[in-house]
Parts: sequence; C-alpha cells; structure tokens
Amino acid sequence: KLQKRTQFKVQVDITGPELRSLQALWVRVHYLTYGPGGRRLQTGHVIVPLKFPDPELAPPWRNTPQAQIMPVPTHLLTHLDTPVEVVKRYVSTHAQPGDIITLGETPVAIMQGRWRHPSTIQPGWVARRLCYYFLPTSSLATACGLQTLVDLVGARRVFFAFIGGALKKALLRQGGGFYQLAGEQARLIDDVTGTLPPYDQFIVLGPEAPQLIVDEIEKATGLGAAIVDVNDLKAVKIVAASSQVSRGLVTQALIDNPAGNADEQTPLVLVRPLKPVT
Repeated sequence: KLQKRTQFKVQVDITGPELRSLQALWVRVHYLTYGPGGRRLQTGHVIVPLKFPDPELAPPWRNTPQAQIMPVPTHLLTHLDTPVEVVKRYVSTHAQPGDIITLGETPVAIMQGRWRHPSTIQPGWVARRLCYYFLPTSSLATACGLQTLVDLVGARRVFFAFIGGALKKALLRQGGGFYQLAGEQARLIDDVTGTLPPYDQFIVLGPEAPQLIVDEIEKATGLGAAIVDVNDLKAVKIVAASSQVSRGLVTQALIDNPAGNADEQTPLVLVRPLKPVT
C-alpha cells in the first residue's frame, strides 16, 4: 500500500581474521515490491556501526585566538542515531557551561537518513543536460548529483535557477546566482566520494530542519549548538545556530577545519570561549 511500511529482521554472522579492525557493517538488501507501482525490484542499504570509542576519554584541546577546541571522535554515525543522543553520549563528560558544540552538516543529514545510492536515482532531462555546465569539483556536476536536487526542489526551479544564474554572471559579472535561486540544499548536497566510507558510495543531502535540531540540543544539554559546513579551504558556513552561539567566534574557531576532511571520524567539535562573549 502507498505510504505504508513493513518490517523484517535480518541476522548477519561475521567470521574471519582481525575482526577487531572492522568499523562498520554495510548491508545491502534486494527485495521486490508489488502494488500500485507494479512489480519492482528495489534495493535498500543499512549501515551498522561495529566500533565505539570510549566517551570518557578526553581528546586533547587545541588553542585558537578566541577559543579552545576539542574535536570529539564518535562511532560511525547512522540513521540509528540522533543528534541529541550523540551529543549527550560523547560530549557531556567534557563540556561545561558556556561551551558550544558544533556538528557537521553531513553527519546530521546521515542521522536523518538523508542519503541515497546512485543506483536508486533516475536522472531526467534537466539533470542530464545541465550537469555538464558545473565545475568538475561540484557535487552537481553529475547527472545523479543534480537529479538529487531536482527531486528536492523540482525540475522547473533548477532550470530557471540555471538560466537566472547564467544571466547574472553574463550581465553583472557575479557568480553564485544559481545557488541563490535554487535554494539552500543546492550548496549542501555531497556527491559520491564526498564523505568518509562507506558513505562515500552515496549521495548525501543537506540536513532537514537544522534550526530545530540545534534548538533541541541546546534545550536538552544547556550547550550552545551549531550545524556547520566546513572545508579545508578555510570556508566556514554556519547552517544553523542556537541562541547562545556567537557565529563570529565559531567561524574563527573552525577556520582551520579541526574536524578534518578525511577519515578522522570527529563529526563533533567542542568550542570553549576563552572569555565571555557579549
């Protein structure tokens, strides 16, 4: 039935040498659906963490001009986790009043289940034609990456955002018009290889309702909270921040990307201001 769900249990037995080094299990399930859409072969993906760092162990603090920062390691986050529970589990032991906890936007989206395998995406005309015009390093430079945005905001909006962005660049010599017109998700989508394994085989969307998440974290923990998009090019974008957060201080503290862009597995960064923020 449309809009209905069913459940089943799967037991996986893992055997072999050196199993202690396993970080996570990726289960791919092939199944058939039968209903209003006909008889269709589907594929589902489930990531299960197998290794969990000790939340009592305190990682070293690092100094910045305005704050101390602590990148906090976690297990491989999945749709089985929630941002509030992850912060409570790994940060509460090390935090004190006045601290700010930042979360990467991609891990938040992963916890929300906002990731898709390219095999489940069917690029349409708009995605297939327009993806060629994006820089090769863009997550929208592939048909599947751009189709993900089309599925979120609609083909018409993506098409007219492309036309508007091209006109702005040609007439006003200003870039970025497409992303302004296409919406916030256009900047936040990560194509394959854009995050750590095994999610590097998936397209990860931007988080949904990020302001509600940071407000919930602040209410549950008493810490200021921010969801951020940071890279190694000294670009810091604050996607959402709770009322206690100084955006300028967070930007300065994260400018060198302490969470890293590789497989550091530190999606949380605890920020401790060196002096009260007014």
